[in-house]
Amino acid sequence: MLRRQQQLLDIIELIYDRDDCGQMLTSLFTGLRELFAFSSGVLLPIEPKTFELQEAFCFDCPPENNVPYLQHYAAFDPYARRDPGTLVLNQTVRLSDVASPEELDRSEFADFMPKVPYHHALAAVVGFDGEPLAAVSVHRRKGEKDFDRDEVAMLDRIAPHLGRAIAWRRREANQATFAKIGILVFGASGQLLFMNAVAQRLIPQGSAAAVLGVLPPAGSASLRLGCQRYRVNRLPWRAASLLTRFSLQETGDGLGDGNGQNGAASDHWAVAQRQGARLTIISLEPFRRREDIRRRLSHYGLSPRELEITAQSLLSGLTNAQLAQRCSISEDTVKSHLREAYRKIGASSRMELLVDLLGLDSQ
Repeated sequence: MLRRQQQLLDIIELIYDRDDCGQMLTSLFTGLRELFAFSSGVLLPIEPKTFELQEAFCFDCPPENNVPYLQHYAAFDPYARRDPGTLVLNQTVRLSDVASPEELDRSEFADFMPKVPYHHALAAVVGFDGEPLAAVSVHRRKGEKDFDRDEVAMLDRIAPHLGRAIAWRRREANQATFAKIGILVFGASGQLLFMNAVAQRLIPQGSAAAVLGVLPPAGSASLRLGCQRYRVNRLPWRAASLLTRFSLQETGDGLGDGNGQNGAASDHWAVAQRQGARLTIISLEPFRRREDIRRRLSHYGLSPRELEITAQSLLSGLTNAQLAQRCSISEDTVKSHLREAYRKIGASSRMELLVDLLGLDSQ
């Protein structure tokens, strides 16, 4: 038992320690294989803007399966078909817990499993701070035993650390554009089917219809929520989206022909596409802020606190009183920091400061 605990700690340390993502994933699967046996493994990153699964890192399985999976078979993957409203991040689930052998046999996904190949699977959607970031799974072939509770518990221990490590890497690689994305799904008659955790925090209860209302027939729109303005975009439905479930719910279990009957496998894809086209999937993304403003402010000799207060004043659109409340300081302290920053920069107002920082013509 102590040796197993040490192996788990070693894997977790490697997840944080490896700078290269490929090396980190190789170390992860190699370490997991020392804890319990499996034939192959994959990690599929998740695009936070669309909830789509991305091209997989394959461990002892053919990478050429990426394209057919993402373009077609993901729509019938029992893991991907789960209702995202019930998805618990960093919780490990066996394939046998979400689909019976009979369901798999009559599903189009049964055509994909021999390509990997596998018969049993253990998977988790890993994430951080409510954001799904990747799906990780390990597999066993037909004839081998299913994964047991101890093996589920071991991946459970590792999953939150993997989610946190991926989040840190994304933020470090893309700090200027990393932002939390709100996702909403509306049905054919305009009923709200789903809001992710970010959208639930942003949108007052009962006012989701306002988001749908600002969306034009084509292109994007903008919407102000509180002090932040968001770009509202319409997203296409794709097979590899975690939102696949909503395109299949009118067909019962997603395996039928649209009339509650099990149709031929060739009909399943047409049903998924037809239902997906009726959905309205919307993203709420904060307008990009001028991150170079912080860099330019740093050249004026501002103290760290002056730099932070001045940057937030310029970028947030908050009043001094609102900024004081956000920073848990008095309004007089905010004004004092701003006066000193303006003095050092040689500006007398917020607008003059922006003109100077961005190199604009004030005339």
